[in-house]
Parts: sequence; C-alpha cells; structure tokens
Amino acid sequence: MTGRPLHRFMLGVLVFFPITFFVWYLTATFHLAPVALVTEWVVNVLAPDSLMWLKLDGHTLVIASNFGSDQAGRIVSPPQNGDLLGFHHNPLVYCYSLPLLMALILATPGDDKWLNLIWGALLIFPTEVFSMVFSVLKVLTFDVGAAFQAQQAFTPLKADMVAMAYQVGALVLPMIAPLLIWIGLHRRFMIELAPQLNRVFAH
Repeated sequence: MTGRPLHRFMLGVLVFFPITFFVWYLTATFHLAPVALVTEWVVNVLAPDSLMWLKLDGHTLVIASNFGSDQAGRIVSPPQNGDLLGFHHNPLVYCYSLPLLMALILATPGDDKWLNLIWGALLIFPTEVFSMVFSVLKVLTFDVGAAFQAQQAFTPLKADMVAMAYQVGALVLPMIAPLLIWIGLHRRFMIELAPQLNRVFAH
C-alpha cells in the first residue's frame, strides 16, 4: 500500500467536509423534512396518542405533545384549554452524519460518485430516522415523564431502553454509520489501500 492514495483521500476529506457541512446546514429544512415526516409516523405507531404533531421551524424540530397541565397543575392527556406541553429540539446534533458521508464519498476516487452520493443519502436516511425517533421518545419519556409513561404502560425497563437507544442514536450512529456505508460503497478503494482486506470482502 502506497501512501499517496491515502494522503490524497485524507486531504480530500479535509477539503470537502467544510463544503458539504455548509451546504447541509443551509439546506437543513429540506433534508430534515422527510426525516421529521417519517419520525412522526413511527412515534405515532410506537406511542399512540402521545403526539399532537411534529413540525420543523427552520432547522429546529418543534414537538407538540398530547399532554398539558390541568387546573391543579397535574400533567394530563389530552391537554385542557389548549395548554399543551411543547418542546424545541435541535436534530442537527445527530444528523451531521450526512455531510460527513458526502465528504467521504466525494474524496474517494472513482467514476460513480453521483451514484454513490444517491445511495449514501438513501442508506443514511434510516439512521437519521432512528436517531430522531428516540430523541422524541426520550423527550416524552423523561420530560413529559410519569404521565406519558403511565399512558403508554412503560415499565422502568422500557424507559431505560429508550434512554439507551437515544444514546446510540445521538452518540454512536452519527459517527459509525457514515464510515460503514462508505466502506460498503467503496470496497475497491479499500482493497487498494489495504490489499489484505480482499480476503475479508471475499467472504
């Protein structure tokens, strides 16, 4: 393995990542819209009657829960007098995997960049949905709290599972998923960098 392909690739990532990050930030409303749409559907399936709606305000996700305070200050569902519990959430903190993957693909030599960019965007989409779903469920489980857990018959174990899935979606997937997808789309380049990987990919 020579150093030049690796050095060119690393330099390419350093050049492309600020560009893809800038474009990703400016277009956040557009690429987050389908993620939010699917997330709302998934949350309504996993936790029925817990949401009023999810909406994007720029790159901020507005979570309107189906809970509110009654006259005694207790959290109830449905909310009374239109006094619902709402939350603001920043999905960019775990959706940065998209510009990272785009930078990796653009920095990799090859004639099929556009095809790989399309495949990369499609493959990263489920990981973004996973992260957003469990971010919303985390808000409902711990910020709405006992009223939501009682409504959904959540045991302490289920609450712990939501917390763990949230940590995976917020901390692990955004770093690991782009690398795994990039490796899957660029096996030839990986073998060029490390010929010993040919045996691994052969299986």
